[in-house]
Amino acid sequence: MKRFKKGIWIILALILFNINNAGTEETQKEEKKTVAVLDFQNVSNSSELNYLQNAIPEMLITGLLISKKIKVVEREKLKKILEELKFSLSGTIAPEKSIEIGKMTGADTLLMGSIIKIGYQMRIDARLIDIKTSEVILAEKVKFNTEEEVIEATDTLAEKIVKSLTGEEIKIGDGEKLPPKDIKVFQGKALFMETALNNQYRLEGSEEETYLQVDLFSREFKKGKRLPLNLALVIDRSGSMASENKLEYVKEAAKFVIKNLNKDDILAIVTYENGVEVLFEAGKVKNKKYILNIIDKIIPGGSTNLSGGMVEGYRQVAMNYRTGQVNRVLLLSDGLANRGITDDESLQAICQQKSRKGISISSYGVGVQFNEDLMLLLAEYGAGNYYYIDQAENIARMFDKELKGLLAVVAQDVSLQIEIPAQVKMEELYGYLFTKKGNKIRINLNDIFAREEKTILLRLKVPASRRNNLRVARVTLTYDDVINVGKKEKEISDVLVSYTKNKKLVKQKENNYVGQTVSLMESTLVMEKAIKMVDEGKKKEAETWLKENVVPLKKKVEKYNTRELKKQLLNVFDYQDALIAPALSVNEEKAMQKKEKYRQYEIQKNK
Repeated sequence: MKRFKKGIWIILALILFNINNAGTEETQKEEKKTVAVLDFQNVSNSSELNYLQNAIPEMLITGLLISKKIKVVEREKLKKILEELKFSLSGTIAPEKSIEIGKMTGADTLLMGSIIKIGYQMRIDARLIDIKTSEVILAEKVKFNTEEEVIEATDTLAEKIVKSLTGEEIKIGDGEKLPPKDIKVFQGKALFMETALNNQYRLEGSEEETYLQVDLFSREFKKGKRLPLNLALVIDRSGSMASENKLEYVKEAAKFVIKNLNKDDILAIVTYENGVEVLFEAGKVKNKKYILNIIDKIIPGGSTNLSGGMVEGYRQVAMNYRTGQVNRVLLLSDGLANRGITDDESLQAICQQKSRKGISISSYGVGVQFNEDLMLLLAEYGAGNYYYIDQAENIARMFDKELKGLLAVVAQDVSLQIEIPAQVKMEELYGYLFTKKGNKIRINLNDIFAREEKTILLRLKVPASRRNNLRVARVTLTYDDVINVGKKEKEISDVLVSYTKNKKLVKQKENNYVGQTVSLMESTLVMEKAIKMVDEGKKKEAETWLKENVVPLKKKVEKYNTRELKKQLLNVFDYQDALIAPALSVNEEKAMQKKEKYRQYEIQKNK
């Protein structure tokens, strides 16, 4: 009898628990808020900010969806409803009209706002309206100055909106993995390598591709003894350099370099126009006043013999070449190569040959007339860096950026070898030039600066089925450790994949860090295709292509919530807006193309 009574009490308790639990679930459903997000209006009179009208709402949505208590009305659905109501997605809607929108969309609240520019500072003004009462329940203003700050501003705004709607205190962090701060992981060495697959487990019979990511992190450089520099400054002094004071800015940048060199450094100064002139033969920097005086006397001339200047720069560096120092050419141009060797492939071949001999080249393109594809590839094949300088006053800043890196080189002759077995096929390698011999892939990275991160991503095709584990790659890193006085270092990492029939295990082991890199690199391919279409005069096709591909990118931003993906989303909206803008002048279109190519280059290089 006692057991019977006890059983009844247990049953009653379970019933009450289920009733309460059901009530809790019902309450949670009631608490879930549905938000309709309109485009934000650009009221700044600056057309450069037009792309933010759509970009800001999209990034706000990404932040709002972090909360499990918020739903967002799908933007295409909202657009159609507003068209039916004869409203615009980007128009100003009076609070009292929000009731109609609520009925049509099922939304509880309406989020709208504007972008304002006052002097050099910009601001986002946002209003959250309760659809039932037409009352403004939140009015917030956040300021920003740069593209980087737009992301921070929208994240802050989203956090405040979530708190206003749900009471939740959320923090929209960055899902990205940061370079290691704990110096212990380096174990006294200059570099730290990590390898990972997008999933260490593979579903038996799956045809999905596998992604291998290799990350290289470099240590902080402690001030003290550094490697000597062996540099050649190769300066374009063609007639076009007289415009916008470009040559004067270059001269200031050159002076900045000279002032930061010491008596152990070697410098050569080469100028080119129709011909080539060596103003200062490669030698130790002993009399800085004398060299600065040479810089002051540079005046603009005629055409652009880029190849002549570049080859002479290489010759000057080669005269004093040795290991244990940084051997680099710094090449600047604002125009097209129209004298000497003008064939792109021949110029690239020269750079590749010299990089194999340990001399690298960094290229600086100024203005809108230079060939950005050539300048970028010279740096790529020459194992250096490429810089796009849109405004002449930024020349010194870009030289400063490069010089700081050269003064803090922590590893030299850096090389990655990725060996893959016969049954694995490499289908793509993102972001870096490579050579392939048999089943071995080699990437030469030459010099690595302090606190750099290099990310190499490979798309692999591996067997769908296998009875046991498979080593998909053996990654070998070799380099000269500058921190440890040129000690030769070698590190090997074997990357394995395990086959399983357990779908749940495969889902659990998905590597989001690699996944976000894959998404970012795939987005650069999308952007590069659009850029190529515009180069070919197919602007309408480029616009359609981006429109089709922006939705998958938005989903990836929502999934991974990383700063780099958010930046890329901003890039897409910015480029789209430029494509649909009123007819651009030839120079405006050239500037647009150079700007976007440089952005994609920086993304692929993790800069």
